[in-house]
Amino acid sequence: MTTTVNSQYRERLAGTDLDYFNAPAAVNAIQPGAWAKLPYTSRVLAEQLVRCCDPADLTASLEQLIYRKRDLDFPWYPARVVCHDILGQTALVDLAGLRDAIAEKGGDPAKVNPVVPTQLIVDHSLAVEAAGFDPDAFEKNRAIEDRRNEDRFHFIEWTKTAFKNVDVIPAGNGIMHQINLEKMSPVVQARGGIAFPDTCVGTDSHTPHVDALGVIAVGVGGLEAETVMLGHPSMMRLPDIVGVELTGKRQPGITATDIVLAITEFLRQERVVGAYVEFFGEGADSLTIGDRATISNMCPEYGATASMFYIDGQTIVVKGPKGERSWTVAEEIEVTQGDDGLNLAPRADTQRARAMWGLSRALVDNMVTGVTEGFERTLELVGVGYRAALKGQSLSLQLGFSHEIDIAPPAGITFAVPKQTEVKISGNDKQAVGQIAAVIRKLRPPEPYKGKGVRYAGEKVRRKEGKKK
Repeated sequence: MTTTVNSQYRERLAGTDLDYFNAPAAVNAIQPGAWAKLPYTSRVLAEQLVRCCDPADLTASLEQLIYRKRDLDFPWYPARVVCHDILGQTALVDLAGLRDAIAEKGGDPAKVNPVVPTQLIVDHSLAVEAAGFDPDAFEKNRAIEDRRNEDRFHFIEWTKTAFKNVDVIPAGNGIMHQINLEKMSPVVQARGGIAFPDTCVGTDSHTPHVDALGVIAVGVGGLEAETVMLGHPSMMRLPDIVGVELTGKRQPGITATDIVLAITEFLRQERVVGAYVEFFGEGADSLTIGDRATISNMCPEYGATASMFYIDGQTIVVKGPKGERSWTVAEEIEVTQGDDGLNLAPRADTQRARAMWGLSRALVDNMVTGVTEGFERTLELVGVGYRAALKGQSLSLQLGFSHEIDIAPPAGITFAVPKQTEVKISGNDKQAVGQIAAVIRKLRPPEPYKGKGVRYAGEKVRRKEGKKK
């Protein structure tokens, strides 16, 4: 990124190989005790100022948050840009045109790329021709979309390989704000050796849907998204930050839709237009991620810019000598902190709730084991000339093909080769360890006659008798 990464207040995040920026120290250095009084939104904005703002402007910018002043524009550096296919494509067409202009002047067009990671989502405007009662409706409608948008989809596919920092979610995967919530937001970014809060701007009015995760996500126009994409800050003045206390708990028969309609009516009357709304209190604590997302998704309907929830007990974070794991508990499960540790209980006596309860306990147990002891799978290579070696952190395999196969370790995974015919795969995520082991085994699974191939340590290979001459 072209945005500044400062050095002051940069510290090591305990138990990790990442750094973070101590925003509380920076704020309290200006006014002792000020951090504790800041709303959640201001804390996130303060962190990114400490991390990215020009040091000459840092104090004046932080004072806007501390003293709640509105006499100065300060920069906001969103961590990523989310675009739908219409406005996002326009921005990428502009960059493609800039590449052509640079090439004409003898420059290197490949150097023209989005500075900020950009996610382009194709499914935004869909024409539905085949009705839902048709069992082949999805395939038929997809074929129609592909035919009507052939040229446009071709350009989008080109951007996947032509530009760096562009991730394309192809057609057929769902609508923009839903994907942003379920798949694309890491909640906490880990980039360039630094951990920092995820934030984003998106060209969809319902971008604040992801505010339910504690992520500042704001809907903007195409020009502002393109400006951020190119590494420029989005300049802003301190908005109104309105706290909304939710009391009590949702009663049986009351849906999240009922709650959000009542909240929308109330907030319209209170005229929160343009404000950042923060929900808190006992009622907010009892809402599931799904409930919160429903409320945040209605942000445009009550006119606010963002509708924030905090990261709280629904998200379980486990730390240990082997690293850190986090997981958002299914909405059917209630998480409470007791004297003897975390308690997980089903919210209702239903088959699904009981099933999710069992799954949740197993996953939490695996997380604890992963960060304390770790997980390991061992693979054995059987066959003349079959051998493994390390190239840096990557695994290099010779499996009887005309070429070596190099496999880079996924995040959180390490390879070891105690001997040429043995590979050990380690990590704190049981699923990730098992998945990469399965991928490697699939390269050359044990063949049934001589048993040559890659197999799990201790795996019994059922042998077949070869043909007699």
